Amino acid sequence: MTDIFTRIKQDHDKARGLMQQIKDTTDRAEKKREELFEAFKLDLWAHHKIEEATFYSKLESKGEDDESLEAKNEHHMVNSMLEELDTMKKDTKEWGQKFHAMCELIEHHMDEEEEEFFDLGRKEFSKEEAEKLGERFDARKKVVVPALERVDG
Repeated sequence: MTDIFTRIKQDHDKARGLMQQIKDTTDRAEKKREELFEAFKLDLWAHHKIEEATFYSKLESKGEDDESLEAKNEHHMVNSMLEELDTMKKDTKEWGQKFHAMCELIEHHMDEEEEEFFDLGRKEFSKEEAEKLGERFDARKKVVVPALERVDG
């Protein structure tokens, strides 16, 4: 059984891979960028919503509001940047630079979660709670991601 920490880390690793693939494109590879960015945007949006509903809500129930609010704030900033990037032409230097800036924020956020928030969660959650949260995360992801693809696709 996969616990919440392993499940979130798997999503982070997927996001890191997609970010690198996008960074490896050139301004001339507009179609490739658009395809990769679309997958990245939908997956990251779903990750944020599900993570907030499972991991952060559980931290809040244990009295860890400050960490949860900080992380949600970072999600909001990233989502705003995603929306802005989504409306821009993907074949410009400006798009590439803005994408790189957003990636730095995302990397910082993921590192902080994996290093600090996971430690906090491991202190607050029993093994059983962490596994149940992992199951809940998976169940929601299986519902949300296909629904997003139908709406956007």
